[in-house]
Amino acid sequence: MSEPDVVPDKLKNPISYAVIGIILAAGVGIYITLNILSEDDGGNMVFGLSVGIASAVAISSFIIAKRYWGTTIFGRSYLSLGLGYLSYAIAEVLYYTFDLILGIEPYPSIADVFFFLLYPFALGHLLLNIKFFNTKVTSIQKIWLAAIPISFIVIYSFMSFLELDEPNFDYYYGIIFIAGSSTTLGFAILGAKIFRQGAIGVAWLLLVIGILINAIGDVWYYHLEIFGEYFDAHPVTVIWYVSNLLMIYALYKHQKVL
Repeated sequence: MSEPDVVPDKLKNPISYAVIGIILAAGVGIYITLNILSEDDGGNMVFGLSVGIASAVAISSFIIAKRYWGTTIFGRSYLSLGLGYLSYAIAEVLYYTFDLILGIEPYPSIADVFFFLLYPFALGHLLLNIKFFNTKVTSIQKIWLAAIPISFIVIYSFMSFLELDEPNFDYYYGIIFIAGSSTTLGFAILGAKIFRQGAIGVAWLLLVIGILINAIGDVWYYHLEIFGEYFDAHPVTVIWYVSNLLMIYALYKHQKVL
């Protein structure tokens, strides 16, 4: 099977602002509910939602990978993305098992290994597509590919040192994840620029927005962890949910045009 053609056809697959509104409304509803529930009930709700939504992204990716397994690139690229979100789902299971069931501090822990695996697998998905459809990266593109993670790390450092006298373990630990998340964002933006006039342009735009929101959430979360201020009902939890729901919508859009 050959790759589906990428042709100027965006108008046949527009973004539904009603779906975007539903995703945002769901985020607001989840946040309000978490702040109404007791700590135990809220924790259980976060456990279920975190694992369920991440698993839904993984399953959606695997469905596309299976559908296009015989193609040159899409089967492998969506398998990589699916493995990334499967790792993410495993990380959520470990994190909340440690926290809610075993009463063990979940950060830092082995769960972080699986959280981090999302980034190389997601990068694998992005790079396979970018390399297949655009073999050359210009000097200007290389500059802003480097500038994006540097900017996120600078923002994270600025936020942290407003309250932190000197770097500590949590600060340096957070940089690892922020670098991974923002590097993934950079290549997602590159892919969106490559495909913006094609049939999958809308899907890539949604993917970029989802990854951007995830990167913002990561910066906020690792800043909070420096000071031990993260809790399940914090807005950053919902930011991750919105990011993953947008990823599901992006994958749906990909499947509609592939």
